Amino acid sequence: MGLLNGEYKGFSRRRFALGSVAAAGAVAAATGLSACGGDEDKKKPTGEPQEIDDESIVSVLDDYKAQDFGLAAAQTWTLPLGTVLFHCEGSWAAAMLTPESALHPNTLGVLSLASGSLTTVREDAINGRLYTFFDVRCGSSAFAWVEIDYNTRDWKLYGQGFSEGALTGEPAELDSGNADWEPPMFTVAGDSVIWQKMPLASGSKSSSASHCLRWHVGDKEGSEIWESVGRFATHPRVSDNILTIVPRVLNEEGTYYGMTAIELDDDKHKQMDQLVLPASIRPFDAVYTGEQFVFSIEASYDYGGSLGNMGTYIGREGEPYVYFSREPAAWTSFNGNRFYIKTQSAHYIVDTAENTYDAISSPDHSLSFGDYPASEGHTTQFLVYSTVRDTQGIPQSVTARLFAI
Repeated sequence: MGLLNGEYKGFSRRRFALGSVAAAGAVAAATGLSACGGDEDKKKPTGEPQEIDDESIVSVLDDYKAQDFGLAAAQTWTLPLGTVLFHCEGSWAAAMLTPESALHPNTLGVLSLASGSLTTVREDAINGRLYTFFDVRCGSSAFAWVEIDYNTRDWKLYGQGFSEGALTGEPAELDSGNADWEPPMFTVAGDSVIWQKMPLASGSKSSSASHCLRWHVGDKEGSEIWESVGRFATHPRVSDNILTIVPRVLNEEGTYYGMTAIELDDDKHKQMDQLVLPASIRPFDAVYTGEQFVFSIEASYDYGGSLGNMGTYIGREGEPYVYFSREPAAWTSFNGNRFYIKTQSAHYIVDTAENTYDAISSPDHSLSFGDYPASEGHTTQFLVYSTVRDTQGIPQSVTARLFAI
């Protein structure tokens, strides 16, 4: 089993034309721009569920202007068929590789964003041939992966040091689970690995709490950041050393999800911001920019006000939201006021400072999902990849493109 269109088979990885000064002021608030100050003007989150109406929504497709940004790939590389990329930070992207070998159905590697070269860093699972690699991430100083036995659905999470395209030190077993526990959703930031351990929704442990944990290279074990009564809604995202998780909140009142930004600069893990969605609305993905949340909803609800509509939102509690009304197909990356939003057919770039948007076309012969993002969170190097087919529609290779933004 492998990764297909962002999901591993067998387990879900799931994931103005403005006419008035007042309207312009609303947009400034929604995009984090302020005419009268900075952090001191931000209101503290109330922790209350947010239900808003259309007056608090700025629609990109209705109110922004389509414009050609002149974006072109700074680098384009042709990679072996089956390569899957994950770019958390820095100048290396983790890679799941599929060599043509019966002994190695998949291997772990890294892609250099400077040269485009692929390097294999681990060929064999630590647990032997019954296990295969399930997921992988790398950062500037840490590398992490999950091994799984698809027959028993037992899994183990490992972390190891990483430097200049190579593993360092010895691997450490960070966590493990069986068929009652979902393989962890995890990310890497600096020298640490952050993961969520959650019970399968349909397993015998479904009523157990979920936990978000963090491990540093060199530590004997990880430490807990957060406990959620129920499963986390999204993959953990780290951007500029701020962690975004979406635990269950307000448990005595119903089913509520609270997008929560956590400071990672020290081990106190201080909560910086939070935005609680209306009852029973579950986000598809979420990340914090340092000023506001970027989150997506993958279904339209008949309740919850304007935050119950399918699409991607940019904003925070008490302020208007910039809204892109297309079905999200992956997470959102950003740099400054530009946000890179993945839909099924293309990547859209939304500029909330200039009130404009554009799209990045997928390579020829890349059907269905087209380009898929490898980069996440704040990035100056936006990496995307796609499976390219020949004229007969047969998958031929992977095209990776790097945009300097």
